[in-house]
Amino acid sequence: MSRTFTLLTNPLLLMACLSSVAFSCYSELNIKLAAPQWEFLLNNQPLMQKEVKIAPHERSFSKKIQPLLAAQNYQAVIKAFSQRSLSNGSLTNDSAALCQLRGQVQLLLKQYDKAEQSLQQALNLVPNLALAHRSMSMVYMVKKFYKKAQYHLKRTIELGVGDAQVFGQLAYVNLQLGQAASAIAGYQYALFLEPESEQWRQGLLYALLNSHAFDQAQALLEEMLADNMNNNLLWLQRGQLALKQNRLIQAISSLEMALQLGEKGIENLTTTVQLHIQAGSPRRAVKILKENMSLFLDNKMENSIAAVDQISAWLVYQQDWQQLKILLSAVDDNRAELAGNMQAKFDVYHAQLAIAENKFGLAKKRLKQALNNDPSHGEALLSLATLLWQQTRNESALIYYVRAQALSGYQERALLGQAQVAIDKKKYQQALHLLRQVIQFNPRRSDVIANIQSLENLVRNQT
Repeated sequence: MSRTFTLLTNPLLLMACLSSVAFSCYSELNIKLAAPQWEFLLNNQPLMQKEVKIAPHERSFSKKIQPLLAAQNYQAVIKAFSQRSLSNGSLTNDSAALCQLRGQVQLLLKQYDKAEQSLQQALNLVPNLALAHRSMSMVYMVKKFYKKAQYHLKRTIELGVGDAQVFGQLAYVNLQLGQAASAIAGYQYALFLEPESEQWRQGLLYALLNSHAFDQAQALLEEMLADNMNNNLLWLQRGQLALKQNRLIQAISSLEMALQLGEKGIENLTTTVQLHIQAGSPRRAVKILKENMSLFLDNKMENSIAAVDQISAWLVYQQDWQQLKILLSAVDDNRAELAGNMQAKFDVYHAQLAIAENKFGLAKKRLKQALNNDPSHGEALLSLATLLWQQTRNESALIYYVRAQALSGYQERALLGQAQVAIDKKKYQQALHLLRQVIQFNPRRSDVIANIQSLENLVRNQT
């Protein structure tokens, strides 16, 4: 009667319940896109504007800097400006035209604070100076003061300057301010004026995605891909759009195209692998992991390491030992990259694989190695205890069950293991005490309640 009650019949059954993995819905996954490099032009017109005229006493200075402007020698232009007298730190001695010119040159030289001062002086003198408003908007866009940039772009358009750049810039600013719907209109108008501009199409795509106008975004994206099938970013965006629409197969095919075109972003590799697992194609998932394992196990990439861990657990749960063996072999090739606690996790997966192959000695070796790396690894403690119990080494098993009981989240299963040992030793009262503790942890364990009742009957019959 040493095995009258078998609470834990198979170590694989136990470990399967430990390793059950519930992958999140793919709509919750994300694809990381590199930030687009927006290139906004400062102006489409010569720096010397006809909108305002220089004062008569400034003509000699204007003639002096004209050759420098023509040669785009802006440092020399600013040096010439620096020799002009200032009044109380402001540019009150210069006309609006020269203030505007100085501000534009400072903007070109990335002297943004000085450019802001110069352009503001120009607007103080002539508030309706459209091109000063336009340049000022560039200053604020660079500084990411989008609300101020929005104001000056609106004033630029109201004052009659409305080319594709201005509308595209206003759309960009609106998008940064979370006003995606108005950004759509701006990008559409900019694209109407410059239909070949990839920048405006890309901006419109972002605005449509942010407005959840997915059908319009899909149509635009397919049009863009037709013109440029080798654009890695477009395939990633197609994958992102597919995720937003819960289109698993399209998301996978888009990411696979991006991978073929050289995509190596670890976040996107991780998403691709997780999608393949959800789609029921673990072989492809493992192949991607194997080919990029050094990236996945980089200590700086906690999410990607966690993904390898999660997928290993899923393969155990599915008892897909062939793919698990391939995956763990790739992990072992990069084992030095892992912290001790992560090495312990993969040692446990190795043990589970060894158990499936009836290599119990190897399993024990791996489990003890896991505990050397992480003495508080609950799964390793319970798995080793179960192996020892199956070999009828009850006292040794009990040591590991007791250690596991001290860990949060493992008490219930550790108590069940101890109860099994007590039953094997025919210490039924002790087993009853342990099983009643299990019920305190989990009152819904009807199977344990049934075991308690059977044990109580057995004890009564013995007395």
